[in-house]
Amino acid sequence: MSVFIGINVLHPFPLSNLNRDDLNSPKVAMYGGVERSRVSSQSTKRTTRHKTEEVLGDKALRTRRVPAQVAAELQARGWDEEDAVKAGQAVALASGVRGLAIADAGTTTVMLYLPEAGISALADLVEKNRDTIAKAAAHAEAEAAADKPGSKTKAPKLDKETAADVKAVTAEVRAILASRNASIAAFGRMLANTPEVTVDGAVSVAHSITTHATAEQADFFTAVDDVPGADHGSAHMGNAPHTSGTFYKHATVNVGELIRNLEGDTDTARAFLTSFLREFSTSVPQAKKNSTAPFTPPALAYLTVRTDQPINLATAFEAPVTATDTSGYTAPSIAALTEHVEVVNSFYGTAGLAAAAYSGAAPGLEQTTVLGTHIKRLDDLVEHIVNAALDAQENAE
Repeated sequence: MSVFIGINVLHPFPLSNLNRDDLNSPKVAMYGGVERSRVSSQSTKRTTRHKTEEVLGDKALRTRRVPAQVAAELQARGWDEEDAVKAGQAVALASGVRGLAIADAGTTTVMLYLPEAGISALADLVEKNRDTIAKAAAHAEAEAAADKPGSKTKAPKLDKETAADVKAVTAEVRAILASRNASIAAFGRMLANTPEVTVDGAVSVAHSITTHATAEQADFFTAVDDVPGADHGSAHMGNAPHTSGTFYKHATVNVGELIRNLEGDTDTARAFLTSFLREFSTSVPQAKKNSTAPFTPPALAYLTVRTDQPINLATAFEAPVTATDTSGYTAPSIAALTEHVEVVNSFYGTAGLAAAAYSGAAPGLEQTTVLGTHIKRLDDLVEHIVNAALDAQENAE
């Protein structure tokens, strides 16, 4: 049985463009019959993952540039550049992953996701098994060519001893690609045709949307040339689209799945949860940050521990919140969320609600009793919820 941590955040942002579409406009979503501003779950996950990895000091690489990274590591160890580049590409091909090839730019044709420490492990493997890796890479390329539609060639058979060596080194490369750290355990990984590498992530992140209807706001701007000419005009002018509003952000962590993905390492699970809950609650998307500085604190962070199922509270805002001249959107958003939580708790009952607590920068939060225990400091709130979740998970097993 798994325990679920629910993270529900109301976060007001001033004029900004937090997450852009292909036309550089703020992303939007239709919900409740009106258009809302939106921040994609991918944007939120990337920002939060990188911040969490900084805190934990354990980075994961999601990249097509593994060959170049291995080559750079080998060059740092004294290898010739040309040999290092060839070896970096060969060790990727030696994985034998169907569909994985080397593109003209020297990158892999598919994205790989592995702990940063895996780069050094691959370089170690190259130095120990240079010739075998080269043979494994050549054999993988031959098999890929033979598999192409219409191909009349067959991959040459390897002699028994070479085949055994290639099989062994391929298994070692795959073991490195299958290694995981907290980020991979949390956010998951998929590599086609390689089930041992695939990890079902323990974290689910929703798209963030405003609790109310929004409209795009255009900012006409000019860039004045510091060296004026005869025309006395600007060097550039344009329109930059922005929006503003109070966003509802939600994520769920399957605590049992996280611990299983970490092979029972509850210390790492605790460290990840402590960092992730804090970083998700306060995360600010990075788009246009230097021209809008949208670094506001969250108005409300409501965290729960459930032993029955995860619950997304976005339906609190299916009817868009409205604001008066003096209320803004944050206060009525908190009221709508609180009312919805009360209804949800009445509907499901509270037997599955092991803990609930909240904090935030909005005034008057201590008067809200429906959301559980009010804890002023975010760090204390996170510690309280993490302890409750791990205790509940231990009792559930």
